Amino acid sequence: MSNLRKLHPILWSKLEVILEDLIIRFRPSYEAELLATITALLQKASSRVELKSSKEEKNKEEHSLLESYHTTLKRIGMKFFNKEKPDGSKSRKAVLFHAKYASMFECDFLRQQTGPNGAVYSGPASIPELVERLKRWKLMIEYQVSRVPSSCKLQEASPSLAWYSCEPPDLWAGACESKSFTISKSLNEYFPARGNELCQVSQSSALVAAKTSSHAVMMAANSEGLGGHAGGGAGVVEIPGQYAPTSSGMLDIRPFPELHAKLIRFEPTLEVVTNSTKQEQIVRRISMLGSNGRQYKFLLQLAIPYWTRTDERSAQLHYIMGKVLRKDIRSCKRCVTVKPKVVIPVAQRMRMSSNETSHQSLENVFHKIQGPSSNQLISHFQETVNDRLREMKGTDDATKAKVKLEVYQEICNEVVLPNFFTRYMTEMIKDADHLFQFRKVFTSQLAANSLLQHAFALVERTPVRFVFCTKTGQMISQDFRFQYNQGLLDKHKVPFRLTRNIEELIGPFLLQGVFIPSFVSISSAMNDKRSIFEPMLHILLRDDIISWYTSKSNPRNDHKSRELEVQLSDRIWKNVGYVQERVEECSARLVEDASKEAISENPDPVDSKVRQLISVATNSDNLSLMSATFQAWL
Repeated sequence: MSNLRKLHPILWSKLEVILEDLIIRFRPSYEAELLATITALLQKASSRVELKSSKEEKNKEEHSLLESYHTTLKRIGMKFFNKEKPDGSKSRKAVLFHAKYASMFECDFLRQQTGPNGAVYSGPASIPELVERLKRWKLMIEYQVSRVPSSCKLQEASPSLAWYSCEPPDLWAGACESKSFTISKSLNEYFPARGNELCQVSQSSALVAAKTSSHAVMMAANSEGLGGHAGGGAGVVEIPGQYAPTSSGMLDIRPFPELHAKLIRFEPTLEVVTNSTKQEQIVRRISMLGSNGRQYKFLLQLAIPYWTRTDERSAQLHYIMGKVLRKDIRSCKRCVTVKPKVVIPVAQRMRMSSNETSHQSLENVFHKIQGPSSNQLISHFQETVNDRLREMKGTDDATKAKVKLEVYQEICNEVVLPNFFTRYMTEMIKDADHLFQFRKVFTSQLAANSLLQHAFALVERTPVRFVFCTKTGQMISQDFRFQYNQGLLDKHKVPFRLTRNIEELIGPFLLQGVFIPSFVSISSAMNDKRSIFEPMLHILLRDDIISWYTSKSNPRNDHKSRELEVQLSDRIWKNVGYVQERVEECSARLVEDASKEAISENPDPVDSKVRQLISVATNSDNLSLMSATFQAWL
């Protein structure tokens, strides 16, 4: 930061104004934060409402769960209704929020009560009672949040951003370098050191022209005053997300800042939208107009630091994977590629996430075609399963699996349409050729995303995390977080999401002709670069598991962090081997004697493992056993 202030003082002053307004003026309201917290706790508590094999086991587990939830509720109370903090240090909004909800929250969740057996407990006495109170609070806060208008003028929210304007600079070589950096070297020393493709040409005439243009830029900067720091493009703010790893190009060369889109102004309208991955989180969406005439939209989200770092590692993984695929002839022939998602950290608990109006989740598609919220189906599934188990008086695993399969099939046959995804895309894309091209690109993108789901044991791909672009067919990797069990990657019953509506949109021809070959081609390309991919994979998994551990414990100093890394070294290497093994088994099987295998009675296909995974992912028995939040019926 100190170097940025010295080399680009005008640029730094502009960035400081923009960042300060984004951090202070665009944080969600207290009601929106509380709603997101209560919704997450409600989903976790609802998944625990199941019958146990015995009353004693049920009481024992319920008691331990209630203690855990009470601890969580105490932390929520301390965060939102801290009584130790004096009112004079609180803002007016915080004081009004505290006066409106503090006593109600304490009465419902924190007040100590005496049960019929004389035991003293705090808050709800059972899990079902806790769920009912959380549902009541969720409805109450939702009503308050729903009163927020869907858009407002940027002038009202942030006058300084509304007044911001800039003219695009000249696209000369070196136009975006500061004067202090350019003059520090002579012309003869400066150009060979830049590593610029333009300046490394062998023709002397081109070299002289490049040196002359840079000298003209430096002279223009001096003539504009302010010590030359405002000249050229050195004081112009770029649109975020145009450097690796959040951006990648086909050439894989040094970036040219002169050709990057610059921020001209902010759009005068500020949108208030629902987060695509967390339906109850209300966030602001701000639009930037670039010098290329394109609008760039970003969601301003509050997120814990671990989530932001995970998104950064996800971008790095997609960037590396994209470079591998661009150099593999099998993937290039199939036009298979992946793009990282742009996530920009703004503050410790705030980030900017790229978002377009064309980005839709499977949850949004279902809501637009059929209307009801999928949360109603989750509650219906859980309540129906529990009611039937009570009637049957059976709580063994076989009975539970049978009842869940019956309820799952009823929802599929009577409630959810098997083709709502296809109907939505047909309405969005009227032209048959365009629709087929979308389905083809979407299928290849889904293959790449499914491989990552299977290899890295990602958290459940719920409908709100299944996000795609309706214009390009690109899959957006939302909440790309690994699933750990005591520090080791945890295997799922279903390797990736390929539910019936997705399978219906793809169709049997694209499933056999695009999905499976793309899946195998990507796996083979990554397996061929195993020696190069291994150290990068080790670094990514090491950073992720250490961040995962530190996010669940108190802050550590450097010495304890090194000790933790040594303790987790064995698990890190096991996770690396786990990922590489899954990638290898999905790659094309090597056939040693093709003629001998061709005349055998039952020759195994080279992509047999991928076909097995598809069979597991589409099996109704496996889908019915997934968590209700997975919503396998969509």
